Amino acid sequence: MLEVDVHPHRRHTERSEDGKATLIIRGGTAPIQIAWNNGETTSTAAKLNLGAHAVTVTDAKGCSVARPVQIKQRILPELNAAVLRNGQTIRMEQLRFEADSARLTPEALPTLDELYDFMEENGSIVIEIGGHTNSTPPDEFCDRLSTARAKSAADYLIAKGVDPKRVVYKGYGKRNPVATNTTAEGRRMNQRVEIKILALKRE
Repeated sequence: MLEVDVHPHRRHTERSEDGKATLIIRGGTAPIQIAWNNGETTSTAAKLNLGAHAVTVTDAKGCSVARPVQIKQRILPELNAAVLRNGQTIRMEQLRFEADSARLTPEALPTLDELYDFMEENGSIVIEIGGHTNSTPPDEFCDRLSTARAKSAADYLIAKGVDPKRVVYKGYGKRNPVATNTTAEGRRMNQRVEIKILALKRE
């Protein structure tokens, strides 16, 4: 029996066709033929543009399986190993937590999944995940919460398979604001999680 799963693991940037998806094929009779709708014929398609695509996998006995795949716009377009530099920080705007909690919301997971894909594709990069809060709560609470949130994000990546030596976490509490804490919008901006590039070796 021929079974096919499709895993998109790089989201498209608007300026280029860099969407990528990989097939996991089980069963079937060799040789296996692969036909992506953009003309690629290998198990990994690397030039998919933004939007809907399809792939058909056919084995030697004529058993055929078709699967759709959706290439979405990249959440963190700054994660480009060709232009990153050591010490650079990238804010994960869509990484959200429940109020006064280190529990990740479902809306946060696509951002972390994209970061995981990036780490897998660039095996020499080491990052720090830094948690930050606004200035409203007491110092001790801010330090504890920001550290716990950074650890939650790091733990998620490690659980998916990233080497723990490549992901460190740190809570900065309220020490490094990027906006005023006198407005709701400013406090929202200060309550954030960032990636810092600690080691970068281009492959």
